[in-house]
Amino acid sequence: MSSDMSNTDMHGGLMEAEDWRVYHERMKETAPLTIHYPLCGGGEECISACPFGEEIWEVVPMRVSLFGLGYKVRLRPYMAHPEKCRKCYICVEACPTGALTPVDRPVRHPAFVFIYNALKLPFKKRYGVKFVFRREHVEKFKRNNWPKG
Repeated sequence: MSSDMSNTDMHGGLMEAEDWRVYHERMKETAPLTIHYPLCGGGEECISACPFGEEIWEVVPMRVSLFGLGYKVRLRPYMAHPEKCRKCYICVEACPTGALTPVDRPVRHPAFVFIYNALKLPFKKRYGVKFVFRREHVEKFKRNNWPKG
């Protein structure tokens, strides 16, 4: 997982970040999964849960909103090496917002998906509230949404 913070502007945003739709489309074309990035909180739960996370995923800067608010450059997971994915979908189960889905089941109603997953989270058996609110995920959420300038 790497993120180059050397090209930052005076507002703490990365100057040459692409729109989230570029990464979304790339994943649709090459990966078994896709991410609806406006729903993604950036806590990297998917990478932590994946047995091959460091080999498959990277964290990249992209222009995206956070749950539909504040469109700006944020760091988000991206499946950079989809050929290494074993299609176990543990990462999908770990995603607390429902942003990460198999490519054949895309997010159609983002607001509904977000509310549904927020309500379902405390009842998930394998990855629930305790997993999402671990210190490492909280820190990554903060770093990936509000980097220090």
